[in-house]
Amino acid sequence: MSGIKKEEFTKWKENPNIYICKHNPTVYEQLMAVCYHPQLRELMGVIYVKLPYGYCGSCPNGIGSTEYVRFYVDWRNDGDFTDLCEDQGLGSVHVFDPGKENEKKLPIEYAVRKGVRMPKELLVKLESICAVRRVRAILSWVTIPPAGNPNWKPFWGNVVETHIRFHK
Repeated sequence: MSGIKKEEFTKWKENPNIYICKHNPTVYEQLMAVCYHPQLRELMGVIYVKLPYGYCGSCPNGIGSTEYVRFYVDWRNDGDFTDLCEDQGLGSVHVFDPGKENEKKLPIEYAVRKGVRMPKELLVKLESICAVRRVRAILSWVTIPPAGNPNWKPFWGNVVETHIRFHK
């Protein structure tokens, strides 16, 4: 490590794409928030489309592209997101180029949602005690985040981690 400052090495470890390649994985889109809708029993995310181009065409004539979000819930509170039912599966939304005419209206917001997957009696029990659990969501443009891989980092997209409350 001679010649490399400790703070530079720390930055590199956190995100080598930005530090070395000058690649910013959230320049086009970014997952801004993750939440839970208790009445629908759905996990939800809010995606910002941040540029007027880059999503494979404008609506209605372009083909557009898909933004994927894989959700994880740490049911056991053990921090790994790898236990049974912690990979909650995939939500997606089809997006288009906002276009130059909408540049001043950016970001354009999209919602993505996914029903909670777990045995109903266990979910009801968590709701009855108003359990708070950690949630991780991985946004990826065009590439589906692989199942069972909660530490996967997207080339285009980001990871959001927060806490949500399960209640009725």
